[in-house]
Order: sequence, then C-alpha cells, then structure tokens
Amino acid sequence: MSSAKSNLAIVAACVLALAAGVAVFLLRPNAAQNLDDASASVGATPAAANERMPAGLKLADLDGRAFSLDDYKGKLLIVNFWATWCAPCLHEIPVLVKMQERYGAQGFQLVGPAVDDIEDARRAAPGLKFNYPVAVGTPEAMLDLMTQLGNEQGGLPFSVLIGADGRVLERQLGEYSEVELAALIEKNLPR
Repeated sequence: MSSAKSNLAIVAACVLALAAGVAVFLLRPNAAQNLDDASASVGATPAAANERMPAGLKLADLDGRAFSLDDYKGKLLIVNFWATWCAPCLHEIPVLVKMQERYGAQGFQLVGPAVDDIEDARRAAPGLKFNYPVAVGTPEAMLDLMTQLGNEQGGLPFSVLIGADGRVLERQLGEYSEVELAALIEKNLPR
C-alpha cells in the first residue's frame, strides 16, 4: 500500500471512530437536552442549605482495595469525576495534584472517581501522577454516583466540595482554575 493510501486509510478510520462515538453519545436518552443543559450550567453552584454527602458511599481504588468517602470525615473533601477521554479533565488534573500537595497536610483531601474503562484509567494513572486516591468501577456505576452527588447532565469534569462536617458546599461542572480552587480550599479548610 502506498504511503498516501495508508494515510487516507488512517484518516478514514479516525473519522469513522469519531462518528461512531458521536452517534453513541447522541443515541443516549435526552442527549441533545443534556448537551444544552451542560453548556448552560457550567460553573459552580452552591448546595442547598444543610445538604449532606450520602453516607456509606463505597468505592474501589486502582488496585481494587475498597474505601469509603466516609473515611475522609473531618477533612475538606473534593470528589472530582474525570475520564481519560476528557481533555478538560486531563488539563485540570495537574492543578488538583498541586492542591493536594499544597493543602493535604492542612486537612484537605481529593478523591478522583474515573468515569471510564477501568483498564484505561489504570494505564493513564502513572502519567497523570496522582497523589490522591483514584476510584474505579464500571462507567455506569460512576455515572450513578455522579448523579447521586448532583450531576444530572453527566458532564465532565465534575467536582463536589464537601466540608469537614459532611455538608455539600458546592458543585462545579467544568474545570477549576488554580487560583479559584486555591481560594475555595483556603476559605473552607477545617480550623
């Protein structure tokens, strides 16, 4: 096969893969509405007064060890949903790693559930240099957890800020900037 034909075959395969991915997404129930809702509501939203994190949320880390979000009571917790195929998620992760490093000793904890294929998350993790627990499970289970925590649209990245007392303080659909995240953490660190 000539080089031009080989390149054309590669381009065609990429276009078909992209079209298939878009078709799968759009065939989900309410996908068009979800796209509109997600773009209209990107950003931070405060939680309802006295809203609490659901108790007993069990997760598994990249090595299959079970843990619970309840393990982090008494800490300021951000649960950040991400995926290997989500460019904004991958852009945000170095900021999250930096925040965990900067504020971890002061009572801050990140947990990163991957809304992704377990093996894809495991392969990507070393390059992303996580310094906080990454949770894995079936994409369906992670989507269910994300919905329980308030993300009706299913957009990523999605973060939930939970106070040391277990109250949900804020939800963020979309990336945090380093400046806004540092200010949010400093404002809410346990005293």
